[in-house]
Amino acid sequence: MALDEVVERILAAEPGLKREELIRVIQERARALGVSMLRAALEVARELGVDVEGSTDVGIPIRDLVSGLSDVTVTGRIMRLWGVREFRRRDGSLGKMASLRLADGTGSVRVVLWDEKAELVRDGTLEIGQVIRIAHARTREGLRGAVEVHVGPKATIEVGPAGVDESAFPSPFPEPVEIGSVSPGSLVVSVEGFVSAMRGPTTFRRPDGSSGKVLRVRLSDGTGSITAVLWDGAADACEGVEAGVKIRLLGARVKETLTGELELHADREVQVEVLPERAEIKREELKSISELQPGQSGVDVLVKVLRVGSVRPVRTGKVATLVVADETGAIRLDLWDDKADVASQLRPGDVLLLRNAYVRERRGELVLNVGRLGSLELNPEGLDVEVPSVTEAVLKPLGEIKEPGGPFTVEVVIETAPEMREVVTSSGEAVSVASAQVSDETGQMRLSAWRDLAEQLVSLPVGTKIRVHNVRAREGPFGLELTTGVASFIEVVEEPGEATSTS
Repeated sequence: MALDEVVERILAAEPGLKREELIRVIQERARALGVSMLRAALEVARELGVDVEGSTDVGIPIRDLVSGLSDVTVTGRIMRLWGVREFRRRDGSLGKMASLRLADGTGSVRVVLWDEKAELVRDGTLEIGQVIRIAHARTREGLRGAVEVHVGPKATIEVGPAGVDESAFPSPFPEPVEIGSVSPGSLVVSVEGFVSAMRGPTTFRRPDGSSGKVLRVRLSDGTGSITAVLWDGAADACEGVEAGVKIRLLGARVKETLTGELELHADREVQVEVLPERAEIKREELKSISELQPGQSGVDVLVKVLRVGSVRPVRTGKVATLVVADETGAIRLDLWDDKADVASQLRPGDVLLLRNAYVRERRGELVLNVGRLGSLELNPEGLDVEVPSVTEAVLKPLGEIKEPGGPFTVEVVIETAPEMREVVTSSGEAVSVASAQVSDETGQMRLSAWRDLAEQLVSLPVGTKIRVHNVRAREGPFGLELTTGVASFIEVVEEPGEATSTS
């Protein structure tokens, strides 16, 4: 109830009382008690027996607060929260303090919570966005002369007070904007987006010894994508969400990384909501392998597994190498670090939905990568990819390979025992390579298999018929030869003597 309304009720109930006299009495009562004019008016009304039941005392407007009040009531919305800080008083007892920013449309004020009232912040009773009424508080002059409201043991805090129109109070969060419109000058924004990838959560230890948690998610909304870094409670709110889930961040801070990329940071001051909507996967929005180019990032692609390699350690972590394909071609897929662990669950024929992948060029061939911000979904419901089986591959006769090119699929017989050797690449990497003479009905060529394919080739006896997929023809020291690449794999078609024994 506003001051004017209380005054009018008193005057209506006491016709002989003049307005000027009533205002003077209220002012004197406010000075004597050290309370607001509204509080004093309510006290006068009660003494006169004027019915004020059903009214809601929202207290004094924030803009009218002055220091030195000993019994003040104020109502507003929590705009920001700062955590609990503990300290030792002069008598050795433990003290606690937390603070918040309260706003009511006329202004905002810092509110300091002491001891057990500070625990309302720690235990989550008080949250950003709530409308609260504080009664029996005191006001003081704070830093730079600003008025502060101090809430001690005699004060009360009511969350969502009855009869208060919460729509009259300002929102602590800006309205959601499109991700594509976020800029370094945005400072604080609200966005909604679908999760396309996530990393974490991971825990860490702060310098003060407390533990923290961080979760990184990639959000997209059709206008752009951005990485959101969620800390502590914000990370807890999104832990376990999957790719395709929609998230709303209200009041996230915009930060620019050293590489010039923008990130959204969300801590306990940010409202995080997991929405019921899920992204509808549209095939036309997925890239095909034939559309991939070096340097691409944020790539979503649906592929089928052709071959699964082993996990191997690298300087920066670990990587698992696969060969995958879609209707348009095949490509090497590298799964990095925690994604590499998934390789043990994969089998040829599995379908993978890759999100936020990136493309690099290695040894002249494209490599698809899924790293820390990428995600993969195994055999997604309702999605499949038609890939010609290895038995349906179009074979290239050796006699038709006259110049460098490829990739080809050839079906050949091993004519000489493969010889293994180790070479050092231009980058200083020591790798294995095995070479053997192979033939089909149209001619003979030398075949060189690299890395793990070298070990596979060496294990095969002379006379084995093999099908080598995604092999290329290059000029070697002995003329034109076949060499495996990052997307190559070898399939055994027939063991030596099998054709004779079955005929």
